[in-house]
Amino acid sequence: MSESRINLRNINLLLIFLFPIFFLIFGIKKQNEIHEKLMIQGIGIDLDENENYKITVQAYDFKNPEDKNNPRIRILECYGRSVSESLENLKKSTGLYPMYSQNRIIIFGSTLAKKGIKKAIDFFSRYYENRPSVKLRVAKEKAEDIIKSKIDGKIIKSSEVRDLVDEKSDTNILDFEKSICTPYSDPSMFILEKNENEIICENLAIFNNDSMVETLDKYETMASMIIKSAPKIGIYSFKMKDNLVSCNLENAKTKIKADIVDNIPIFYVESKLKAILLESYENFGDVKSIESEIKNELDKNLKNLCEKSISKSLSNKCDIFKFGKILRNKNPKYFKSIEWKNILGKIKFEINVSSEISVVGTDNQ
Repeated sequence: MSESRINLRNINLLLIFLFPIFFLIFGIKKQNEIHEKLMIQGIGIDLDENENYKITVQAYDFKNPEDKNNPRIRILECYGRSVSESLENLKKSTGLYPMYSQNRIIIFGSTLAKKGIKKAIDFFSRYYENRPSVKLRVAKEKAEDIIKSKIDGKIIKSSEVRDLVDEKSDTNILDFEKSICTPYSDPSMFILEKNENEIICENLAIFNNDSMVETLDKYETMASMIIKSAPKIGIYSFKMKDNLVSCNLENAKTKIKADIVDNIPIFYVESKLKAILLESYENFGDVKSIESEIKNELDKNLKNLCEKSISKSLSNKCDIFKFGKILRNKNPKYFKSIEWKNILGKIKFEINVSSEISVVGTDNQ
């Protein structure tokens, strides 16, 4: 073996030996241990009287556990002119490093939601630790009231608040950003309301761009979920012969077609869904004889609710059902010739709802 080859081999061995040393000296950034971190679980954002941000955080504190096996849930408040400035103060007040990758939900106070949440959400869209799948909700009043909520003296976990809405019907950061970045759609979010013993999440907030302008009640919200083809909708009760009939609605499938009539867009909404009959005014053995009657009454009720849901959206120049996208795909030339937001209040629609009744229980006859 030549001398040059031996020298080259020695150099390679030296580099292999020295590389870990250089890496240890220059390449390693100090990593925070788990007990040095504040694991964020939920964030509530409100505006104070000076229109600065008041942020309420629910987090796991591993440095001060409840017992040997469980981290302590801490409720923290921070203030600032921006969201990032406010959250930066968490480090100063706790001495712990906030970890956002485990955050479950962001809740906006109603005052902030009405003014517009685009600025408040910007930090969560940019900062690398935040996930675009984090769920977004609006509080009926203050976001801090939801984050601080307790039942039987125990804080309601943010994960439990998040799970009040089926994931496929929920709104996350990415959904919101996509909606406000296009000229033909608007976002919507579920509303959180706190009473004495629980948190309720049944109504829907309608946004025009990034500002909340209208709300749908419980049943109008269910109708909007039908139009959006939600897999799980909920239990709907209606009166027949002075008695209540209750059905569990699920597996909605909706097709929307667009046309132009007299230079005005018209949308044809065709919805089909399954309705599991849970309660009726007849004994089980007699239900089959009135099944078509129940179906007709249910379809009529749901059609009426869908009309209300769409009308509320359009009258506020909001397009939460993405009619604009459907029209653009159908007739791009016409779509380019109009100002979509200005024509929203003029468009027409026709709705047809058809349910498939399914009876549960045991026939005892």
